[in-house]
Amino acid sequence: MTRHARIGVAAAAIAAIVLAFVLLRPSDDKPATTAATTTTRTVVATTKAPTGTVTVTRTTVTRPKVDRGPLLTAKKVTKFSVDGGDTVRFRVRSDVPEEVHVHGYDILREVPAGKTVNVSFKASIEGGFEIEFERSATPIGQLSVQP
Repeated sequence: MTRHARIGVAAAAIAAIVLAFVLLRPSDDKPATTAATTTTRTVVATTKAPTGTVTVTRTTVTRPKVDRGPLLTAKKVTKFSVDGGDTVRFRVRSDVPEEVHVHGYDILREVPAGKTVNVSFKASIEGGFEIEFERSATPIGQLSVQP
């Protein structure tokens, strides 16, 4: 194998490693809970060496789908539960600017009008907790943390 061919193969391997890293890295610092469903994607990288040799590298990347939790809105009170120590995850959407408040945990998050906000935190306190839109005092969720 010529020097240029080795350089081409090395470049293809580096490109595949960088691509796999980018695709497999977590989207944020929060721990992820996963559903049974996964997303599988095949990535193809093609490299042409100066000698005319074409190297095709196929990498299959499997990523677990993150369960983002229920969508809470002002239209109804959604009841859901988690086990103590797990990560609580839910999404909030409002037609008007609001602030979501998880009572007991004293968590507050701004919710811009027409936008969906993801909320997650560690279920460290057992019991039942109301989730409401703070400004309008509208209940939107009931969280139960089981022992």
